[in-house]
Amino acid sequence: MPDKSLSWIREIEFTDLLDKDAQLVYEHCGLDVFIAVWEALPSMNLYISTKPLDRIRKRYIRKYFTGGNVKELCARLNVSERFVYEVLEEKGVVREGQEGLFSGTDGD
Repeated sequence: MPDKSLSWIREIEFTDLLDKDAQLVYEHCGLDVFIAVWEALPSMNLYISTKPLDRIRKRYIRKYFTGGNVKELCARLNVSERFVYEVLEEKGVVREGQEGLFSGTDGD
């Protein structure tokens, strides 16, 4: 059975032959990931939604919110304070004086 590995790509210069999406994967993820994606998913168009990333961020906030670390969570997860407070409201965690902050009662 022939070897289906694309490891031979490492032996030549190829970056000038990549199209836009392939170039982005290569530049942002490196050669190992680039080859692994090509081997596992050849000829497949990929769209990676950020919806699962938002769900992961929400789970992280619910797990690691300590009561006073909103700004740290925002910086770590690259989200706004509003996003963090909305997650906390979903969880039922609101700090004193913030009831209804994002519930639409403030004129939004």
